[in-house]
Amino acid sequence: MARPKEFNESRALAAAMGLFWERGYEATGMRDLSAHTGVAISSLYATFGGKHDIYLAALAEYRRAEQDEMARALSASGPLRAVLAEIFARFIERLMADPARRGSFSVNAAVELGGQDEAVTAQLRAHFDEIAVLLAGRLAAAQAAGEIAGRFPPTDLAPFLLFGLYTLAMMVKVYPDRAQLERAAAVTLAVLDS
Repeated sequence: MARPKEFNESRALAAAMGLFWERGYEATGMRDLSAHTGVAISSLYATFGGKHDIYLAALAEYRRAEQDEMARALSASGPLRAVLAEIFARFIERLMADPARRGSFSVNAAVELGGQDEAVTAQLRAHFDEIAVLLAGRLAAAQAAGEIAGRFPPTDLAPFLLFGLYTLAMMVKVYPDRAQLERAAAVTLAVLDS
């Protein structure tokens, strides 16, 4: 008879995500993960697999949470320009509230492993594409209603705005200055103006 697990998988995965987010993939070893999660290395292997599997699971969990958050934010009523301004403002607030200036786990993954690790790259591509599709739908409706400028197709505008948002997560690591992040957000959102 198999022994029951003596740890909470969700909590262990959240702890692993936090460590990867803080240190990155390469700088994190299985011993680090075991110490940080409080789970024996053998149990981590038995539950999740190796370090790469744990990283992919952590990235998938972050991706789900980020997509859910973006879907909720984009479903808010009101003019899209105001909705997007609120999304940018909340993102800046979260970035500034983190004393470690970790940025975004998905952006950190893209910078460290994007284009080098096929599985991570595939997850990130799917992640950013799914959010861009949500955003493009809302942009198309706003353009049709005359709320925002129609100079650019929604399918081109969505990735531009999305990566403008994520750029803030890289900027905060070098320029942890709220006013500078807010100016960058304002310039990015100016593309919506007629």
